[in-house]
Amino acid sequence: LELDPERAGAWRDLGLSLLALERWEEAEEAFRRALALRPDLAEAAFGLGDLLARRCRLEEAAAVLADFLARRPASSAGHRRLGEWLATLGRHGEAEAHLRQAVGLARRPRELAQALAALGAFLAARGRLPGAREALRRAAAWEPGHPRHWLALGRVERDAGHLEQAEGAFRRALAADPHFALAANELGNLLWSQGRFQEAEALFRRALELERQPAGRRAIANNLASVLYRQGRLREAREVLERALAEHPGDVRLLDVLGSVLKAQGRVEEGIACFREALARDPGDHRVRSNLLLALNYLDLDPAQVAAEHRLWDRHHGRVPPAADLAARDRNPERRLRVGYVSADLRSHSVAHFIAPLLKGHRREAFEVVAYAHVPRPDAVTERLQAAVDRWVPIHGLSDEEAARRIAADEVDVLVDLGGHTGESRLRVFAFRPAPVQVSYLGYPNTTGLAAVGWRLTDATADPPGQTEAFHVEELVRLEGGFLCYEPQHRAPEVTPPPCLERGHVTFGSFNNLPKVTPAVVAAWAAVLRAVPGSRLLLKHLFLADPETRERYLALFREHGVERERLELLAWVEDPSGHLGLYGRVDVALDPFPYNGTTTTCEALWMGVPVVTLAGRVHAARVGASLLGAVGLEELVAQDVEGYVARAAALAQDPGRLAALREGLRERMRASPLCDRARLVREVEAAYRRMWRRWCAGGR
Repeated sequence: LELDPERAGAWRDLGLSLLALERWEEAEEAFRRALALRPDLAEAAFGLGDLLARRCRLEEAAAVLADFLARRPASSAGHRRLGEWLATLGRHGEAEAHLRQAVGLARRPRELAQALAALGAFLAARGRLPGAREALRRAAAWEPGHPRHWLALGRVERDAGHLEQAEGAFRRALAADPHFALAANELGNLLWSQGRFQEAEALFRRALELERQPAGRRAIANNLASVLYRQGRLREAREVLERALAEHPGDVRLLDVLGSVLKAQGRVEEGIACFREALARDPGDHRVRSNLLLALNYLDLDPAQVAAEHRLWDRHHGRVPPAADLAARDRNPERRLRVGYVSADLRSHSVAHFIAPLLKGHRREAFEVVAYAHVPRPDAVTERLQAAVDRWVPIHGLSDEEAARRIAADEVDVLVDLGGHTGESRLRVFAFRPAPVQVSYLGYPNTTGLAAVGWRLTDATADPPGQTEAFHVEELVRLEGGFLCYEPQHRAPEVTPPPCLERGHVTFGSFNNLPKVTPAVVAAWAAVLRAVPGSRLLLKHLFLADPETRERYLALFREHGVERERLELLAWVEDPSGHLGLYGRVDVALDPFPYNGTTTTCEALWMGVPVVTLAGRVHAARVGASLLGAVGLEELVAQDVEGYVARAAALAQDPGRLAALREGLRERMRASPLCDRARLVREVEAAYRRMWRRWCAGGR
């Protein structure tokens, strides 16, 4: 340039070098000098456009490309780049037109593949999956050795629900580039979603070895820890997360998963500390806040304090524009109502045992039933539930706002949340107020904290009148016969005699979620064992497969004088019949507190095993009392720890009573309100109608 400052190509090359060095201002000046000399110089126009786009000056970038295309309208690469930037600017119609021009003008295989890939990415981002799939298939066919075409195609096939094709595309991406960490990670995620945990783990470990970018390593470590967690390998998951946090201190996603792992190990307070640290760094993360709220239920805390924590969820995540104009709805109080149920648990999950009777039993002349299912991994239970409703609408591919707008467009009258702050719940959909009447039911044992949810279904035992209203943002609606109806396993084993008659010693048992077994619960159960000489305790949960967790619980019991030989710790039993068959080894089931069991209590009773519970101050601590009351076993409900220990010990030392209960419990349960589907449907439908009439009259 010193010898010939008028050489446009030299200015272009200087600009590219400066761009690589991130010397932005000098690079921009070089590109502009090149274009001043030759306005149709493609690499200079593209280089300047890329620079401006990187610096978030997209309007200027688009103007540069538009000026270039005015001189070279047949440039496929120019139309492709301009289309991509216009899409980022939200000018979707213009973007698509330019991307299609890029496809039409391409003359070389690679150029055509790039144009098709850009068009496919644009259509995929708009949710137009069939068009995206076709464009990306063509891109991969024209350039089969390019791994990113296969990666993009795999993502679209996955989002369209074509899991086998998605797996094939991700594997083609890895075959094209065995060092492509992102493809290994995406394939791992796909296999994980199908429950193929060991294959997913191997892919995540491979991806972690290959990835060099900090953000990528962080995401892969998160995935690896999560899949280890799902296998019950908690110590390994914790170690992966701790190493990742050493590289990325304070990362919110890593802290969130670490909190869940610690909670799973029974270290609930430490898990809560992780969630709070994550929220201190990102108060706007609604998933972390929900995980915190769920964890609070495991501890015996001040109910007013816990309620205040739940109300914070609304303050941070509930203030969004409504998705529907509810004023335009038909306010006929007696018309047929459309009821929508939103859940991530319409599958092989404890919620299914309780929602199935309601979905099947709704009177179709008065109610149309729609399921809004966030179920990326449907199973046989999903198929049965799908057959029980009038319409099944998958929402796992939709954002919360998109799902809310879909529900609003469907003109749902009563919308029911079945998840609260658990798992993959879609509670934030309710913040957009897509339905006039919004209800919380079943899946979460506390208030949602969300002001947009007006009602909560419960009963007078789980929420005694005058005792828990202050802890809810919802208005409590108490069902007379109990808030639950249980549908037993279809292939449950036959009830067997109490094992103590043959073994000569009593066996207590609990198959509850392990975080419910807090140090306070361990102390109470140890007291029960001390009160019944020679007795044993059988615990079963997936997380007991983790050696570190097993040792922790053995140590906790040892602190209270209970040695290892009196404890049997079992891990996961996949087969439902095998799981229920284990109750044949239990004489008396012990309910944890303050977070009682629900499905576990019903399963124990169905298998003839009486359950002793401790009634506390809030709903989560009173579900056991509600269930036992429904089957007429109020005498097994204690009001304090001393009474809990005494009831369990007295029952265990009365083999005649154990045998009588064992023989008659299944029939007693079958004849009780707890298994009376018609009763529950009648009461719930009446409650929905009262809520609807209130809204029609201008009320809540």
